[in-house]
Amino acid sequence: MLLVDFGERSYKFAVCKQIGQNIEVQEWGVEDMRSLEHGTESILKRTLRQSSGQAGENPDLGATFLSFSPGLWRAKTFYERIERKDAVSLVSLAEKEEILKDLSQRVHKSLGEEIQGASGILKEDVIIEKLAIHKRVIDGYEVPDISGFPGKHLDFQLIVIFTFAQYRPILDTISQKFLNPSIFHLAEALGGFSKAKKQDGLYLDMGGDSTQIIVVKDHQVLFVDQVPLAGKDFTFFMQETLLLGEHTAKDFKERYAAGDFSFPLRERVKRGFLDLAKELLNLIQESLREVAVSLPPSVYIFGGTSKLPEIQEIFQVKQLHDLPFAEEPSISFLSPKDLWNFSSFPGKTNPIFTPLFLLPYADKENA
Repeated sequence: MLLVDFGERSYKFAVCKQIGQNIEVQEWGVEDMRSLEHGTESILKRTLRQSSGQAGENPDLGATFLSFSPGLWRAKTFYERIERKDAVSLVSLAEKEEILKDLSQRVHKSLGEEIQGASGILKEDVIIEKLAIHKRVIDGYEVPDISGFPGKHLDFQLIVIFTFAQYRPILDTISQKFLNPSIFHLAEALGGFSKAKKQDGLYLDMGGDSTQIIVVKDHQVLFVDQVPLAGKDFTFFMQETLLLGEHTAKDFKERYAAGDFSFPLRERVKRGFLDLAKELLNLIQESLREVAVSLPPSVYIFGGTSKLPEIQEIFQVKQLHDLPFAEEPSISFLSPKDLWNFSSFPGKTNPIFTPLFLLPYADKENA
């Protein structure tokens, strides 16, 4: 199995074998992102050693799980209500098809108009890749299928995976370089993880360019959003404060997170990082106020930026008191070792690899 996470600032990959809850990592790597094409060629070159393929051939490593940055491969949740004219009759298969067609058209229209209004991207350039119904409710009662039931008000909870026309050719080109590829959004992987582990929660992936916010409740993804503050902002502050180039600043940020800074230098950086962490928390709180249900009382934080001590200082229970949690939340920092048992993998405690090792939990059959 080949796992590939094309992030915003770096790409991660792992060639591994899954046996139950155990994963054996045979080859892995993380590198700065120069381009999707360069990253793909680098991964394929390195994975050849794990296959019997010849130079220039795609290595046959079994299933390939791909994920792309949230700028390229996006997700959004929708809640839609459809009102039937005849509330007494049972929903027939033919009516079900008409309802689902109507539902799809509504979501396409709503998503396209929202994207066009927010970004200027034309609604016809929004391409829906996947549309999955997570919950069906008829007159207040959840049902596994709407056919065969009477009722007036049909409420649907859906998740939509989409991209834009300008990105589709490059995504096609990249995915076709791998054998047996399936592309997943982090939300899909977390939905599968929640079902497998019976682990609902508010999940925060602090990446390079943005922080993804995903709420999973009753093992279903109820809310997906992202805010434009993440690792790049901490790197930029390091650049400005210490007069460094971008790559040096990124390296210094890693050293700072590891505690490898003198006290005077640490004090110069700490206040600015603390302000950025507070700003990030405020953006997340503002986003979560749009959630229409109570939040599950477990908060899981991961991604490279989560290693910064200021993130761990700011994201405490007392800072989340004004959000609608069902009960007082607990906060955990999620690393690969919390997802799988590893025989030997040096990155098992590094949260930058957490999105990568969530990918096997995604539902490949419905990709």
